[in-house]
Amino acid sequence: MKKVVLIVTVEDSALTFYRNYVRFLVGRGWEVSVIGHSSGALEAWAASEGATGYHIPYERDPSMGKDLQTLWATVRLLRRIRPDVVVSATPKVGLLGTLAARLVGVPVRIYQLWGMPLETVTGLKRKILDVAERTSIRSATQTVANSFSLARTAEALELAPQGHIDVLGVGSSHGVNLEWFDRAATGPVDADTAAFLAADCDLTIVFIGRLTPDKGISTLLQAVDSARAGGLNIRLVLVGPVENRQLAEEVSDVEHIHRLDNVEDVRPYITAADVLCLPTLREGFPNVVLEAAALEVPAVVTDATGAIDSVVDGETGWIFPVENPHALAEVITEIVAHPEQIQQRGTKARRRVEEHFEQVYMFGLQEDNIAQQLEPHLARQPSNR
Repeated sequence: MKKVVLIVTVEDSALTFYRNYVRFLVGRGWEVSVIGHSSGALEAWAASEGATGYHIPYERDPSMGKDLQTLWATVRLLRRIRPDVVVSATPKVGLLGTLAARLVGVPVRIYQLWGMPLETVTGLKRKILDVAERTSIRSATQTVANSFSLARTAEALELAPQGHIDVLGVGSSHGVNLEWFDRAATGPVDADTAAFLAADCDLTIVFIGRLTPDKGISTLLQAVDSARAGGLNIRLVLVGPVENRQLAEEVSDVEHIHRLDNVEDVRPYITAADVLCLPTLREGFPNVVLEAAALEVPAVVTDATGAIDSVVDGETGWIFPVENPHALAEVITEIVAHPEQIQQRGTKARRRVEEHFEQVYMFGLQEDNIAQQLEPHLARQPSNR
C-alpha cells in the first residue's frame, strides 16, 4: 500500500485543513499518517479518519535547540513509517518536514506553500524566514502554492526559479464543503449578536479571523470611521481572537462594533452580514472568502498576495489597494449607494466556488498530484522500499 505522511505544526491545522481529506486519501488506497504538535486530539481525530496520528512538539517560533530536537524526532519517525510521500506546509514544518524527508530518502517530498510571513516582517526575522523558505523549497521535490499570486511573489523574491512552483486548479488549500457552507443550512447567531444587529443600518460588515496587524484591522477601522463620518450608518462584527493589545483597545466599547472570540460555527455570522471584509496585508489563499462566497456573501479584499486571487473584482466582490483606508471607505460608500450589487455579486461568488473550489474536487486534484509525483518512483522500486 502507498504511504503518505502529512506534517503540520499544530493539531488545529490538521483538524482545519485536512478534515475529510485524510478519509478521502484512505478511500483512494493510501496509508496515511499525520504528524504534528498534539494535545491528544490529533491522534484521536486521525484514527476517526482511518489514519494514524503522531505527536512531535513542533513550535511556531524559531528555537535552534528545540528545532534540532524535533528535526531528529521527525527523521526517526519517518524511518519507522517508511513513507513514499511526505507533504508538509507552513515555514516551520515545511523546513523540518522536507529536510527530514530528504535525509531519510523519501522519494516524493511536497512542500505546500500556504503563505509567506516574511512578506510583513523585517530585519533578522525576515532573514531567518527567507532561509527557511529557500531550504524548504530546495529540499522538496515539488513546491505547490495555494494561489497564483503567492507563487509569483515567491519567484519574484527569488526563493525559487521562475516556473518552479506549481498551483493546482485555480488555487486553494482544501476547497469548500458546499453542503456545510450552504445558506439554507445556516442557523441563528447568538442572542447578544442578534440584539446588536436588531436596529436598521446602511451596511453590516463582518470580519472573520485573528485580529492582528497582518490582517489589516486598522485599515478596516479607519475606513469604517471615515464612512460613518460621511453620514453612513455602518456597523462592524469582528469574529476572532485579539492578538494585539493596541487593537484590543481600539475595538472595545465602540458602539458600532460587536466583537466575539472564536465561535464554533462561523456561518450564522457571515450570513448575518451584507459583506465580508478581509483588509489583509498578506495571505496564501483566504479560505474564509470562499466560505462566505459559498454562503452568497460577497467579499471586499485587498490586492495583497493571496487575497487578490479570492475575488473577481466587479463580479464576485470588490478589491482595493492594501493599507488604503480611503479606498476601502470609497468601496463601502459605493456598496451603500448600490445595494443591489450585494446579491448580484453574492450569487456569482457562490457559482464560482461551485465551479472551481468544491471540496471533493479539490481533494481529487491533491491526490492526483501526489499519485503523479510518485508514479515514476513506483516504476523503479517497490512502494514499501
